[in-house]
Amino acid sequence: MGSQKKKSEKKKDFLKPKLKVGKTKPKATSYTELGFKAKAIGIPEQSITKTHTSRDKFNHYVSLARHHSHTTRREALAYLQSHIPEEVDSSLFTSISPLILDPTPTVRAAVLSLVHAIPTSSFAPHVHLISLYIHSAMTHLAPDIRADSSKFLLFALKAEDADIPMQVVTRSWEKTLHCFGSLLGWDLATTTGPGDTVPAANWNKVGNATNLDRITNASQHLDALSLFLRLGLSENLTPEMQAQRQVPLYHADTSKHLIPRNTSAPYARLNLFADDKGRRWTTISSTEDIGARYQILKGILPGILAGLDSGRRQGGEIGRKCKHLIDFLDKTKIETEKLQ
Repeated sequence: MGSQKKKSEKKKDFLKPKLKVGKTKPKATSYTELGFKAKAIGIPEQSITKTHTSRDKFNHYVSLARHHSHTTRREALAYLQSHIPEEVDSSLFTSISPLILDPTPTVRAAVLSLVHAIPTSSFAPHVHLISLYIHSAMTHLAPDIRADSSKFLLFALKAEDADIPMQVVTRSWEKTLHCFGSLLGWDLATTTGPGDTVPAANWNKVGNATNLDRITNASQHLDALSLFLRLGLSENLTPEMQAQRQVPLYHADTSKHLIPRNTSAPYARLNLFADDKGRRWTTISSTEDIGARYQILKGILPGILAGLDSGRRQGGEIGRKCKHLIDFLDKTKIETEKLQ
C-alpha cells in the first residue's frame, strides 16, 4: 500500500498540467515575487561636475606606463602629459625612462612629447638615469630606436636649465662619444689618419630602408654630435651657463686664493684621499674641464675625422654639416694645444 502511494506521488512530478482557456497559468515553485515598488534610491556620493585629478589617480597612470599593451602605454602617457603636477617625483622618471627603448614608435613619440611638457627644473636629479637609456638607444639593435635616440639627446642638450646639458657633457663625455661612433657607423677603435675614409656602407646603417630616412636620421645625429662637442669643447656658452660659471670677486686678489678652475681635481696629485698609495692620477680621470675632455677626444679624434670626411665627400646637407664640424674640431685642436 505504501509503495503504491510513493509511486503515485513521483508520477505527479512528471505530469504536465492541463491549461484551460480563461484560467491563469499556475506559477512555478521557484517564482519570485517582483511586485514591490521602491520609494527612493540612496547614493552616498554623486556629482555631475569634473573633479580635479587626485595623486592616487596620477600614480595609477604612472604604473600603466609599464603596461604590456602599447595602446595602454600611449594613452597613459597622454594622460600624464595633460595632468602633470607642480612637483614631479622620481617615480615618473623611473617609469618613462625605459620607454625610450619602446619598440612602438607612437609610444616613443608620446614619451618625447611628455618630457617636453615636464618642467625642466625637475630633470636635474634624473639626468644620469635618462642618459643611461639614451646611450642604450644609441647602440640598440633596432634601427628605428637608434634613429630616435638623437631626439632625446638633443632635448637634454637644449634644456633651459644650464645644469642639465653640462651634466650630460661632464658625466658621460667618453661614453657618449663612443655611442656616437656606433650610431654613425664609425670605427673609433682603430687608429686612422684624417685623410682616411670610412666605407660608405657604414653611413647606410644610419637610417632605415629609404634614402630619405637615412639622410634625415644622419642629419639629426650630426646636429646632436655638433651640439655635444661644442658644449664640451667651447667656452662660447649661453648667457645662462656663463652666469652659473661666473665666480663673484669681492677683492682684486680674491682669484689668487681660489681653487684653479682650468683643470679637474687640481690637488689630486697629492693623493690626499686615495686608499691605494700606488695609484697615480691621470689627466683623463675627470672631465670637468675642457682640457681633460679634449684629452679623451684626442684618442678617438682620427676615427671621428675620418667619418666626418667620408660624410663631407657625400655632399648635400650631410656634407655641409660634416664640413662645419671638421672646421670646428680643427680650430679647437689648435686652441687647446696652445694652452697645454
